[in-house]
Amino acid sequence: MEMTFACKKCKKCFRKDMDEFEDSDEYCPHCDNHFVLEAMEPKARLEVEGEDVRKDARMIKDERVKQKELLTAWDDEGEAARLG
Repeated sequence: MEMTFACKKCKKCFRKDMDEFEDSDEYCPHCDNHFVLEAMEPKARLEVEGEDVRKDARMIKDERVKQKELLTAWDDEGEAARLG
């Protein structure tokens, strides 16, 4: 199986036979640029994306402000307290 590659450094295209691929085939035949890069596996992580904190700080918890108590679905304080 033959594949066509393009070198980013010299912008030239060339073909390589993948059945006989060796360590020396990892380099461009025109400029000797090492065009085969080792694959990097992504690592799982959790990120929070938001606007600039200086403009909108709603996603940052302020420890100085007293947090109101969160009610669950089983609490009766919602509509039942307003009905009287």
